Amino acid sequence: MTSKKLGALLRSVPPATVVEAPVSSVVEPSPGRGVRVAPAVDPEVPLQVLVPAGIRKQLALKAAEEGQSLRALMLRAIRSLGITVTDADIKGKRGRQHT
Repeated sequence: MTSKKLGALLRSVPPATVVEAPVSSVVEPSPGRGVRVAPAVDPEVPLQVLVPAGIRKQLALKAAEEGQSLRALMLRAIRSLGITVTDADIKGKRGRQHT
């Protein structure tokens, strides 16, 4: 595809925009206990950081040694900087049991 064709194609497509929905409490039915109100959850957003290959390798090894994901390792490191990170944030959505 020539650059003229690519330019025309890109001009014909609207720009990508992000629309964030308001975060609110969610009401979920709970078997045998009526209705419970789930707390509002802070949405997760992607974070991409470029680091030297050697550091990435060391991070992967450290995560493997500790038996945790790279995400959990990084969130624990962020917590050590004094930023509020809950255990639920570290655990993440994967592996959560739905009750």
